[in-house]
Amino acid sequence: MKKKLIALAAFASLGLTSLFAKVEVKKDAKGWRMFDDGKEVEVKGITWSNTPIGKDYNYSLWRMEDEFIYATLETDMPMLKAMGVNVIRSFDDVPPKWVEYIYDKYGIYTLINNLMGRYGVTVKGKWTFPTDYQNEDTRETLIEMARSTAEKYKNVRGLLFYMLGNESNYGLEWSSTEIENLPVGEQHRAKAKYLYTMFEEAMKVMHEVDPNHPVGIVNGDVQYIDLIAELCPSLDIFGSNVYRGWKFYDAFYEDVQTKLDKPAVFTECGADAFNARTQKEDQWAQLQYYKSQWEEVYQESYGKGRHQNVLGAFLFEWIDEWWKVYQWKEIDIHNTNASWSNSGYSLDWKDGLNNMNEEWFGLCAISTETVNGVNKRVPRAVYYFFCDLWKHSFYNSTNAEIEDFFKNLDESLYLARGNADSIREDITQNKAFRVKSLEVSTQYTIPVFLNYLESDIKDGKNWHDSLRYPNGFYGDSKYADYSDPTIKNGDKHAEAVENKPTFQAEATLAVEMNPVENVKGSATFKAFTGEPYGRLHDHWLRYYDKVPYGDSVYDHKKYFDFYAADASYQGKYFDLNGYYHTGHASYADSGDIFNITQDAFDIIGYDTNGDKAPIAAEFVGKQFLSGLKVIGGPEIYGYARPQLLANYYKGFYTGMNWLTWINFGGIYTEEFGQSERQEKEPKNAYGSGRKASLYGEFYFNKYAALKLGILHAGNEKLGADYTSKNGKPKKIEALDTLGGYVSLSTGLIPYTNIYVNGIYRGLVADTNPAGVYSGLFTGDSGAGNRIEIQTGFDFAYGPFSFKPIFRMRAPIEGPTGDRSIVAGDPFYVGQGNRKSMEIEAVFTFDPEGGTYFHNWDNNETENSLIACSLTGLYKFFADETDLLPYKDNQGNVTQRNDGTWARGDNWVAYNNMPLQRNLWRLGARLVTNPTNNLRIITTLNVGHLAPSVTYYGDPDNITFYGGSLALRYKHLITSASATINGWGPEGWMSEQNWTYPLQYSFDIAYGFKKPSFLDTKNRIGLKILGTNFGKYSQDSYGALPYAYHKTATASLDGAKYMEVTAYLNVGL
Repeated sequence: MKKKLIALAAFASLGLTSLFAKVEVKKDAKGWRMFDDGKEVEVKGITWSNTPIGKDYNYSLWRMEDEFIYATLETDMPMLKAMGVNVIRSFDDVPPKWVEYIYDKYGIYTLINNLMGRYGVTVKGKWTFPTDYQNEDTRETLIEMARSTAEKYKNVRGLLFYMLGNESNYGLEWSSTEIENLPVGEQHRAKAKYLYTMFEEAMKVMHEVDPNHPVGIVNGDVQYIDLIAELCPSLDIFGSNVYRGWKFYDAFYEDVQTKLDKPAVFTECGADAFNARTQKEDQWAQLQYYKSQWEEVYQESYGKGRHQNVLGAFLFEWIDEWWKVYQWKEIDIHNTNASWSNSGYSLDWKDGLNNMNEEWFGLCAISTETVNGVNKRVPRAVYYFFCDLWKHSFYNSTNAEIEDFFKNLDESLYLARGNADSIREDITQNKAFRVKSLEVSTQYTIPVFLNYLESDIKDGKNWHDSLRYPNGFYGDSKYADYSDPTIKNGDKHAEAVENKPTFQAEATLAVEMNPVENVKGSATFKAFTGEPYGRLHDHWLRYYDKVPYGDSVYDHKKYFDFYAADASYQGKYFDLNGYYHTGHASYADSGDIFNITQDAFDIIGYDTNGDKAPIAAEFVGKQFLSGLKVIGGPEIYGYARPQLLANYYKGFYTGMNWLTWINFGGIYTEEFGQSERQEKEPKNAYGSGRKASLYGEFYFNKYAALKLGILHAGNEKLGADYTSKNGKPKKIEALDTLGGYVSLSTGLIPYTNIYVNGIYRGLVADTNPAGVYSGLFTGDSGAGNRIEIQTGFDFAYGPFSFKPIFRMRAPIEGPTGDRSIVAGDPFYVGQGNRKSMEIEAVFTFDPEGGTYFHNWDNNETENSLIACSLTGLYKFFADETDLLPYKDNQGNVTQRNDGTWARGDNWVAYNNMPLQRNLWRLGARLVTNPTNNLRIITTLNVGHLAPSVTYYGDPDNITFYGGSLALRYKHLITSASATINGWGPEGWMSEQNWTYPLQYSFDIAYGFKKPSFLDTKNRIGLKILGTNFGKYSQDSYGALPYAYHKTATASLDGAKYMEVTAYLNVGL
């Protein structure tokens, strides 16, 4: 019995020891060491980056499916363990179960790093950046965050220690009256005191919650180390991100020893693997820096007789991260742009040249090839160097042992292995020429006239007849063959056109060329059997060659298309980019307040307008030319005239307390001809011109901001005749070409930015409409001949935001009722400048700050458990318009290859709009992620709206209702939508008020990979598209049988049509 009790006591003692195992740092005569439950722990760590190619800063591995997390761990952890890594640096979003899994399976510890507001923090509901460490509410919030971190991980196996911040001493940018009253040289030091006293309070709290794990801070080098020694007595470990180049140098260890007397850990250190001077990967240089750094680290470690105060380091970093240069764009390109300069890395440093390449710091490169969905790791020479180096102990090796290792180091072997891996990868990917993507899709569409189907089933007839029937959507005289006088009517033509099951196939090939490091290009080709079948919308224009009569009439189908291309050159002082149907953003974020430029991005999926914009070349200045952009070409954005445009935009810190920052910019564009796009034909009447603008932003600390702009819209219409509202003849003068913009805002009210904007546009000072963003329904019209006042506020508290805006506008010259730009008048009063009032507001609940809820790709990127928005609009128009221009199909006649006839596009203007009041619209959107595998997106739209050109269809304003539901569960993705009494899908239908009692869609598919909400790649699925026709509907595309068009009195009311499509897409 006694033996049993002794055994039981021993077991209990062992269990308690394991449960409350203590990690601690200790100092003796030989220096500092770390222990875990009495066992020595040397910090052979790495900053474990794991972002895949094509993901940005919002990516988190822990939000992925468990299957992918396992695959990533199975890829990285065995390689890290083989290298000698025993601890990874991770942030406090890693679930405790994965910390334990990594430790239990691979024996690798985790350092938990809480950023403590380094990149902003939500305080009492308000997002704040930069973080104000002086503010009491902010300090309480951060200290509570530290407490929560300790509570979350205190009993987690595999936790080694905590770190707080990340170079937070480099982010002391907030301002206060107390700080501003100090001399400039003392202001940052005063801010640092608030930072480090906050850290001290946080560390105290963490020690109270978890006394078994050390706590430290991640400092930027040794800046303010004297303050840390004075203000942070609870500090256990001094963490420092150090980028000094060849070594950390004695001064680092000396400062830590004499001023702090705490053990040090390099929380980041390393070197990039790209040579900014040769513009090539340089594994040799990366290895030289690491060799020099780590010979010193070993010499300064425990028992070596020098400072003996370094516990180890975390290498920066595991793999290259392809998102770091541009954060959100070009994240599938391994950019070679260096973002900062550091003379300590002398092998590629040169005065005036940035040499630190953020996307090339990895010990491993990453491949576009994947294994189990994870980008393949390609070890560099330095990886193999650490595989050997870290076989030697920090604490227990001798100086002679380390000296012998570095003296006999065969670096050629490491370089041979690293370069061989890189060469094999280059051969695999063939970076000089490679297939960027290859995609094949097929679809089989069955048209179903539901009236026939229902009747045939009811009468017991062969219902297959409802899937194939004569189509006569133009009717009678429109089918007369104008080139053949022997044909007197169009019945034969109409009956020859059938709606029938149709197969379509398409292949897309994109190739990429990279002949030298800084020159790249790509080209995309498409081949297809014909356009996708569809009788509920206009023809897909890119499947047809253009004809002289306009872009909506087709000479014959194409079967091959040179679809897109781009080219780029990256130089020291400038970059050159070429665009052909590849995306280019406007300069709205570079001072283009008047929308002289526009975004030029193709829509996701089939592009419908057949346009190839942008067709342009762009110069982007760097270094002393930074801020200068010049772009020119036949069509720099959709429907633009040929032009050359220069943009300069720059910002600077003034050094003054009251006026802290200024942005300024200018744009000048010279046009060289008419737009080739028929959509711009009415505006071609006065020939090519020029535009120029100046813009400035002035920020008065946090109290107010003033924005000013002036526009010159060109002289091409000077002297043009027009008639004023009172009937007097007048001419366009210089003042009529000018525009102005002024905005004044203040953030003095907590959580709120209040603003008022004033807009003046001369009679002919029109530009382009602005994009519609931030969940709104409307944006600036870009129209001339108006004065507009806007006022509103942006309120944000935690996950909630509310943004109401009031707009009131009036034309400078009111409508006469008969002005027409089609007839040659220099301006007109239309929807964008008529007398009107609008109230619009957006409410948003978005608890995930890393993913903007109103971004274009939010359906794919939103990570919140639940996020939603509600937008409301009320408006009325208080005056009539002039004659409004629009395109019809009453031009020259031509015959399509499918046997149908169409008239060429023609611009007309013989309608003006009456007063339209009490128009409103509501829209809601909700995204929820109940689990990692399930995402649900719902939308709701309802409104009472008016057409924008004429009441050809419904003679009254319409009230419509609509909604949609989209769902993804693992590999299954489905969506459904319905609209009641809404306008049809084409723009001219809303212009002319053609409505449909019911429009609906349904799509269900299985993705071979995780399917996206943004495209239809790599899946097999079934899609249904349907429409019920009513009294005010048109069958302009031939959905209905010929009988519905054979007589002038035939009614479409009650006709029901549906298309069922089975589709398959496979792509690389």
